[in-house]
Amino acid sequence: MNNCEPFKGLLVGLLDGELTPDETRQINEHLTRCAACRKEYEELRETTGKLAAISFQEPTDLVLAQVWKSPFSRLARNAAWIMIVGGYAGLFGYGLFEFVTSGMKELPAKMGVAAIILGFLILLVQLIRERVRTYKTDPYKEIER
Repeated sequence: MNNCEPFKGLLVGLLDGELTPDETRQINEHLTRCAACRKEYEELRETTGKLAAISFQEPTDLVLAQVWKSPFSRLARNAAWIMIVGGYAGLFGYGLFEFVTSGMKELPAKMGVAAIILGFLILLVQLIRERVRTYKTDPYKEIER
């Protein structure tokens, strides 16, 4: 058996037609000499043919709406939101505690962090205000999307 390792990775590329002409020539020469690689190539080709024959049917909008409205889906979404918000709140609380208790020696860094947090909060409040104002004046808000 020849040194097949360099050619093992090229078998799928040969099937997909992704090899350069030089690589294609090299792998084809190797396949004519190596029965083990030729067998593996044929098995890959057979598997690829079977996978290509499988069709995927896209779920309808009705099915997707039922999944979205199912109790488990709602529970999973709510649990994920609680975990995300709880994690951020915990990290923010810990950071705030460390920020307050670390003393005066890092005052410039504290002022920078405070400015970033304050800027974020100002942007968040502005975003919420805009969304509420847009929602109140939206003529299409009663149309289900």
